[in-house]
Amino acid sequence: MQNSLSVIKQPIIKPELLFGPSQVNDYGGMVMTCRMNGDSMQPTIEPGEVVAFVDCAGEIKIDGIYVFTRLVFGREVLFIKRVSILPDNELMITSDHKAYQTYTLCADEREDMKIYGRVVASLAIRRFV
Repeated sequence: MQNSLSVIKQPIIKPELLFGPSQVNDYGGMVMTCRMNGDSMQPTIEPGEVVAFVDCAGEIKIDGIYVFTRLVFGREVLFIKRVSILPDNELMITSDHKAYQTYTLCADEREDMKIYGRVVASLAIRRFV
């Protein structure tokens, strides 16, 4: 997955256009985006879709789809995955595409994990020019 880390630092300038004014307040007004590359979350999120997510203060408190980074061979890699909380502070990381295996992260394995936010929407973007 080659998603750009610089993109996720950019808030949506007018999130009310995407969600409506009442729901923006539910998200604290801070909605950010990144692009889904790869097929690991199909059919829920298709390759190339723009994923909207809200800041969760770097914590996973409820099950959901999250945007996070981890070090892979010394390189920070961006992931968009379904995350479930397990006992003993473990996390189950799941891809919706059945070709990918589910794995569990214990507390020690989460040290290099940076959680950017919880996914609240995805949008298919098609360019015509």
